[in-house]
Amino acid sequence: MAFTIKDMLALSSLKEATLVSGTTGLDNPISNIMVMEAPDIEKWSTPGQVLLSSFYGLQNETQDTLIKFIAKLAEHRTSGLIIKKDRFIEKIPSDIIDACEKYNLPLIQIPGHTPYSTIILEVMQILFNEKVRLLDYYHEIHHKFSSIALEQPTLSDIALVLEDLIHCPITLLNYSKKCICSTQDAYANFTVLDSMPVKKEFYMKYSYMRQTVSMTSDSTQNFTQLVVKIPNIGNDFHYLVVNEVNKTLNSLDFMAIENAVSFFQMELIKKFAISEVQQNFRNDIIDDLMSNKFSTKENMYEAAEVLNLYPNRKYRVVVVQFVNSLKKPWINTKEPNVMDKQQNKRFVEMCQTYWHDLVYRIRSNRIILIMNTTVESDEEFKQNFQKDFLSILEKMEPKPKIYRVGISNETTIDEFHTSSVQSLKIVQQAGIFKSYSFIMNYQDLGFYRFLSEITNSSKLEELIPSKLLLLYYKEPELVETLHSYLDYNQNLTKSAEKLFIHPKTMRYRINKIINFCDLDMDDPEELLSYNIGLRVLPTLINRQKNNL
Repeated sequence: MAFTIKDMLALSSLKEATLVSGTTGLDNPISNIMVMEAPDIEKWSTPGQVLLSSFYGLQNETQDTLIKFIAKLAEHRTSGLIIKKDRFIEKIPSDIIDACEKYNLPLIQIPGHTPYSTIILEVMQILFNEKVRLLDYYHEIHHKFSSIALEQPTLSDIALVLEDLIHCPITLLNYSKKCICSTQDAYANFTVLDSMPVKKEFYMKYSYMRQTVSMTSDSTQNFTQLVVKIPNIGNDFHYLVVNEVNKTLNSLDFMAIENAVSFFQMELIKKFAISEVQQNFRNDIIDDLMSNKFSTKENMYEAAEVLNLYPNRKYRVVVVQFVNSLKKPWINTKEPNVMDKQQNKRFVEMCQTYWHDLVYRIRSNRIILIMNTTVESDEEFKQNFQKDFLSILEKMEPKPKIYRVGISNETTIDEFHTSSVQSLKIVQQAGIFKSYSFIMNYQDLGFYRFLSEITNSSKLEELIPSKLLLLYYKEPELVETLHSYLDYNQNLTKSAEKLFIHPKTMRYRINKIINFCDLDMDDPEELLSYNIGLRVLPTLINRQKNNL
């Protein structure tokens, strides 16, 4: 426990001391004691100091200066002021007494024959002993955590060590505040009623929140929790929760908690590193299966078995992409922003709670899922997948703005290389012309499936009217205008609303397009040709940008 002003007044060296004012500050902790004979405290004062003074440096100061001096002491969190009654001061000025009372600063008077050295020696001996005690306790705590760290502990093991040290139930939460483990099941589920930050003290390395909660099993039972975020590298963060049941935590408890946070952090980083190595190994196998790099079927089946994939079973390859912003095919903009790796990992973790035998591969801009299938038709599988997929999205934070999902035909290990191409084509091809979320089978591509199978860009150009292609190269924004106009059956008002322009501006642009392309809006065959061209053009643009 902290050494306080109240404890100091009980020392033999201060047996003749008198507490003059500031009685409400008797619990102020003491960290140091020194002699003060100059008023420039801002240059050397530290929190928790007790100051000894003969009043020599203050004897000629004005009343206003003395009051400001006491205010400075309080501002610098001085714990107490001891004034020696001697030749420089016979009576402590009432202004100082009143100011000390105002700022809760204990003011102590000692007789002139009391030596400073006796007080300083006795106080410093206690402070030194306290430092030694703290050092011994720190060594004990560190030894306990270090010992268990060598035994490859679980997160629960570390939590139990901390509970044994501070005698409070411990709970560990994941990034979404869901319980991972708890030393006592009763404290695993709770409802937060209020939360506020804890003032950071000199012994705190981490930042804490104190929240009032009620137990889920008994809403009438309220208590407080200390919550600290556990930093992590390359992985999701966690929260350590100390349930303050029938106890107020002290500085020694914080010493144990700070050590525990560090060891939790090391264990989480270690687990992350191991999982990354394992997943990279699995990723290599998936990549080889998708690209058909195996020299023999036996080698393929042997590698697939590591992933619990077998040649006598049916699968579907599903490609998922989350997009936070879109690009327009007609305008040369940057690629769409996809969700970051951490969000993709969270998505996969939730998928594993729905599909336990899931095999996955996370790339920078998409997720590949290999899923077991039964005798379901393409549409039945899509409907079942969609139901679970949307349930997962409801639980995601933050929720993706746009999702694109491509589902391959039913396949086997031998055909993974063609099935993965099917799924990828769906996401790439449909993503060009769809500005909204979709879940599609390969058959759903329809006309666009035909486009995806044309590998020669010159063949795609043959499907686009030459004047439409020229219009794109000269004024690409007019191509978007024509696309919107035809999509809305030549309705000026609706197409203008889609482009956020005035109908008169829309009419001007359409007339410009008609004159440039010599387009007959009443000729259904010509309109069909332009409609087809407008749907082929984004595919051609995408090919050109990617040098395909």
